[in-house]
Amino acid sequence: MAHINSVRRLREHELQFSKKEFKARGAALKRCTECMLEQRECICGSVSPVDTELGVCMLMYHAEYYKPSNTGQLICEVVPDNFAYRWQRTEVQDELLSLLNSETWFPIIVFVHDATEPARQIHNIPAKSEIDGKRPLLIFLDGTWRQAKKMFIKSPYLDSFPVLQLSGFNKGAYQLRESYHEHHLSTVEVAFELFKQNGELELGDTLERLFDNFRTAYQVHKR
Repeated sequence: MAHINSVRRLREHELQFSKKEFKARGAALKRCTECMLEQRECICGSVSPVDTELGVCMLMYHAEYYKPSNTGQLICEVVPDNFAYRWQRTEVQDELLSLLNSETWFPIIVFVHDATEPARQIHNIPAKSEIDGKRPLLIFLDGTWRQAKKMFIKSPYLDSFPVLQLSGFNKGAYQLRESYHEHHLSTVEVAFELFKQNGELELGDTLERLFDNFRTAYQVHKR
């Protein structure tokens, strides 16, 4: 069965309804329609998905999935069971609610603890034996720091889920675009460090390698 990258499929879906072309920096470049890098720098197929019990769900702020600098797509490239949805303040898709209420998955939000009440805070991904045999589903709020905080606060359907935060890392190497706070890690940096901290070493190493390739290729034509 062919691997599906849900961020890229979300981009395709949203393009059908877009009324205005999204103009990113370097819009004149001829880009790969999948990884969004300049065609000669394409990294598609450079790594294979890694078998894991973890699933990931990218909850994406509007237009994040259009940005060539987005790294959420990289996470979905290495995790076989991946999902992506556009976040909307006033609506929530039935498909997303079904996923969150599934008997298969145990949703966990990846977000900073200082914005969360202590009762919801966890520091490690629980084992299946601790969550009634369900599989952990990591929910990443994909956008700028301000956008992620808005999504966290204004999504009541997420209020009952535990919140996981990366420990021991506070400065990222991601320099493809300006971040709100200098010390914030990018979405993909948080992901591969979380994977490695929780025993998913092959998954974390593979994602980090893909990110390094992506960052190098992106910076060749950064304008």
